[in-house]
Amino acid sequence: MARPYSYILQHKREAALSHFHLPFPTNMIKLGLLIRGTALLLCLLIFRAAHSLRLAIKQKWVPPFRLKVAGFASCQVGPSFPEWLRWQSDIDVLVLSNANLDDVIPDWFWVTFSRASFLQASGNKLHGSLPADLQHMSADHIYLGSNKFTGQVPRLPINISRLNLSSNSFSGLLPSELNAPLLGEFLLANNQLTGTIPSSICQLTRLNRLDLSGNHLTGDIIQCWKESDANSTNQFGFDMLSLSLNNNSLTGEFPKFLQRSSRLMFLDLSYNRLFGGLPEWLPEKMPHLKILRVRSNMFSGHIPKNLTSLDSLHYLDIAYNNISGSIAWSLSNLKAMMTVVSEDTEDYIFEESIPVNTKDQKRDYTFAIYKLLVILDLSSNSLTWHVPEEITLLIGLTNLNLSNNQLTGPIPNHIGDLRQLDSLDLSFNEFSGAIPSSLSALTYLSYLNLLYNNLSGAIPSGQQLQALDNQMYIYIGNPGLCGGPVGGNCSSHNAEQSGLGDMNDMPSLYIAMSIGFVVGLWTVFCTMLMKRTWRDAFFRFIDRTYDMVYVQVAIRWAHVMEKTQESAP
Repeated sequence: MARPYSYILQHKREAALSHFHLPFPTNMIKLGLLIRGTALLLCLLIFRAAHSLRLAIKQKWVPPFRLKVAGFASCQVGPSFPEWLRWQSDIDVLVLSNANLDDVIPDWFWVTFSRASFLQASGNKLHGSLPADLQHMSADHIYLGSNKFTGQVPRLPINISRLNLSSNSFSGLLPSELNAPLLGEFLLANNQLTGTIPSSICQLTRLNRLDLSGNHLTGDIIQCWKESDANSTNQFGFDMLSLSLNNNSLTGEFPKFLQRSSRLMFLDLSYNRLFGGLPEWLPEKMPHLKILRVRSNMFSGHIPKNLTSLDSLHYLDIAYNNISGSIAWSLSNLKAMMTVVSEDTEDYIFEESIPVNTKDQKRDYTFAIYKLLVILDLSSNSLTWHVPEEITLLIGLTNLNLSNNQLTGPIPNHIGDLRQLDSLDLSFNEFSGAIPSSLSALTYLSYLNLLYNNLSGAIPSGQQLQALDNQMYIYIGNPGLCGGPVGGNCSSHNAEQSGLGDMNDMPSLYIAMSIGFVVGLWTVFCTMLMKRTWRDAFFRFIDRTYDMVYVQVAIRWAHVMEKTQESAP
């Protein structure tokens, strides 16, 4: 489990403070230690200060003390990089995050702090490029995320264990040699990196968090897999807790190295060009998985039935793939979706925000909120058949999206049992029947989409349903609906629909009559063909009928002619 930098700072502070528990043999020593202790205490207080604190220090000021720990998080230190830090070569921990810095990191920084172990300057507007090679640095933690750095990613320090360069403008290729055997956290999300992921990444056997999302990476997705090393504990992926490769252009099948990632909790492979099926081994090999996102790829096949054995899975997003088959009733056995998530969940190690597709929009959520989302998104696939009623057992769901499939039958009658639903999208399917009245029980619902189905009957009433935005838009493409925002009297509407239904049955009636006539005719014809006595009787009947009709017509005609002649002058 990765330690937050606040924990490391506390450890470093305690180590630094321990230097001042010394005897005071002379007044000069007392004075020197007092100055150092006061300066350190001042910096620790500044670290905890409010955002409004601003440090107005002259650029040429030379401080009369040497610091071990300097924390200026959320203080107004900038916009210029503080020059007085040039003389603080003894600093072991330096924190300048969110310090309003809008400058280039000076060259002396990498020399002065070459022996520091913890460097944090994220959340500023620092720009320019980093040195091409940082192997001389002793730091095991470097956090420079959320700035405006450009250029290429430098060669990594040998002893680095945590590196965050996310949300900058780094470009070009990743270093071909990632020679950092202790690296546990490697974050390069939301840059402009191109090319392929180097094979040397497989040497990072201690990596527990990898985030390369939001770049322009191409080529095969990471495999790092040999059958002979399948059960090895000293291989890439064994310690993996979080893997984010989303929003690139990576190709290939589901990564096989994940078969050894039994501790993995977060997996995001969405928005790539991956293909093949979702592996059956996924639940067995990654039993602690909480979040699985593979949307917008080319995965095919069925949803693995044993996916329901993932007891911790509370976020499943397989939208925009080629998944087929039906929604198995066993999907309702996802235990983490069957309970309401508690706000005191403490087992997440993540800090960055992540995009979530909900309410027909993409929104960024921090993990403080993200861990409370319970999402099932199966939209834009080729799923068929009915939605099992058992899906309403997933009472913890906050977002259910089944849109753009080929689902038929009625909407589950107990859909109102999903009381935590904030977003429900069933649009562009073939659902039929009435909208369940239990829908009005969804008091948290803020987004509903039932577009283009075959729903009919009265629209349920309810305070929450009436408060939804764009109510006319919700029900478009369901001509059988009445009442509510679409208007119309449901009683007359139902009668009209019944009449239209009878008219719609007329073609079927004509077809049935035609089939009956043809079958009857051929039955008589085949019977006469096989029975000679029936044929003889039939033709004698025809001859007698013909003679009788001929005689009657001839007599009638002669009688008419006689009348005509008598009436002539």
